[in-house]
Amino acid sequence: MSCPPKPWKPALEVLILLGIALPLALWSHLTAVWIFVPLVYAFVTKRSLDPYGITLRGIPGPMFHLGLLVWVFAPYVVGHYLFAVWYLGQRFTLRFPENFLDLALEHLLGVGLAEEFFFRAYMQTEFDRVWARRWSLLGARWGPGLLGANALFAVCHVFNGGLTRLVVFFPGLLYGWLWARTNNLFVPAFYHGFSNILMSVMLASLHGSVIKLSGQ
Repeated sequence: MSCPPKPWKPALEVLILLGIALPLALWSHLTAVWIFVPLVYAFVTKRSLDPYGITLRGIPGPMFHLGLLVWVFAPYVVGHYLFAVWYLGQRFTLRFPENFLDLALEHLLGVGLAEEFFFRAYMQTEFDRVWARRWSLLGARWGPGLLGANALFAVCHVFNGGLTRLVVFFPGLLYGWLWARTNNLFVPAFYHGFSNILMSVMLASLHGSVIKLSGQ
């Protein structure tokens, strides 16, 4: 007599693989761990990779990307600039970080692709099997799985940078929405890498005095 399927099993599976991947990533300092662990598990269990968005299907057209640049990334750049210059008293001179091409490739093909595979394509998908995608936002069906995956995404960053790294929860909402909207791994992976590159350029371009928050 076969046992009935357990509705919570996908979430438990995700937490077990997270418990394997996180220590390996911290020990090895290799972001590839985030894509390697679930791929090995899928191979061992003979699971299809179709649900995980490794495809060119679903990539939006130019107007979609233009809209993201105008409504998301342009306000980020302007806000970052105004906060640093007007509030922190820094100066802005456009500069690119050292070894910029290496950095760009690392964030696009390493950090972005690997982390988005684990936390969005794999984790968010499996969480969605447990908690239905009951809400809709700008063409994307999403549910508690997006929030749960993104919360774990942020918490994992604490181990490599402290509590301030929880701030990645907010860009993570964009990546989760992109996955829910497209079901294509490469879309959130690209924007994850692009976000990191853009932040690196902004940090390299800002210099000078910083006003202490204490006012001293």
